Amino acid sequence: MADDEYLYEVINSEKDARLCAQLIAEEFTTRHPITLFDRLTSRAFFEEHSWPLLNDVFDEKLSFLARERSSGEIIGTIIAGDLYLNQQKYPYDSSHPPKTLPLNDLYDELIDRFIHSDFDRELKPNIILHILIIAVRADHTGNGVATRLHTLSCEQARNSKGFQYAFVRATNPIVQHIYVNKMNGKQLTTIDPMNWRWKKKTDRLLYPYNNYQDEVIANILIELNQSD
Repeated sequence: MADDEYLYEVINSEKDARLCAQLIAEEFTTRHPITLFDRLTSRAFFEEHSWPLLNDVFDEKLSFLARERSSGEIIGTIIAGDLYLNQQKYPYDSSHPPKTLPLNDLYDELIDRFIHSDFDRELKPNIILHILIIAVRADHTGNGVATRLHTLSCEQARNSKGFQYAFVRATNPIVQHIYVNKMNGKQLTTIDPMNWRWKKKTDRLLYPYNNYQDEVIANILIELNQSD
């Protein structure tokens, strides 16, 4: 899969997977508002978030990378997997201890709301593609790379395994625009981090993002039987 500037491929090797996870860590810790708010280092984000996420879904072969044709450099990536498998491994339990980073508990809460309220149907294998994270190098944004990565991951899931939907927690307006306006997604539950209460904390009164002033985080559902 290629265009004039970029080559697109399924992430097939551990070497490429690590490079993709590092790319995500670098981009998120320099450009992503809520990650900047949490003051995470690139190394911490790689070790605690992007590498575990990608390693967890690596064998599903639903994650893609984009290379610049002229240099061969990886300049974009998308991590995705089966939401059913994710929930089998990591079921949400409000009684579990809080995670180190409150954002992880916020994300888990959004997934739980999606499963039990937004979707409100029995979760089965190969039904919902969970788009976990996407990143494109800053100097390659605006060239359609993110849209192409999304489309390829959704097509792969639908055509190879029969997935019917894609689900994402969209944390910035650019990604929300791609899902809602370019991929006909439906915005469902939204959470404003500023008003979110960290319910797993003992005192139950902690608002870790009460000074955060950026976009809401939205659950978005896309039907994959539509033309991507």
